[in-house]
Amino acid sequence: GELVLVVDDEPLIREVTERMLKRAGYRSLVASDGVEGLETYSAHMDEIAVVLTDMMMPEMDGPALIVALRALRPDVRIIGMSGFQPGGLASNAGLPTLLAKPFTAPDLLVALRAALD
Repeated sequence: GELVLVVDDEPLIREVTERMLKRAGYRSLVASDGVEGLETYSAHMDEIAVVLTDMMMPEMDGPALIVALRALRPDVRIIGMSGFQPGGLASNAGLPTLLAKPFTAPDLLVALRAALD
């Protein structure tokens, strides 16, 4: 029943990810960009177990969101996701996990368990 914040500018990705999470027993909040993601995280930071964020978004991209989230809470758990797979994207953002889009439900669940455990 952990709460996951999903931040992605693509409505279909948010919708499908939210359904995957619900089927697996997770609760979720969604945001359409980094600015909304930061606002949502700020309002629910004590409840959110992990943030799942797209790395490339308008307004505030994933790396900028990650910096802002870590300023609020240095131990925030974050999983990046991207349709692009440049080698240094995850390591440059200081993330242990980067999900390649499109991902499957098992891919998502494995990444979540690794981030939460």
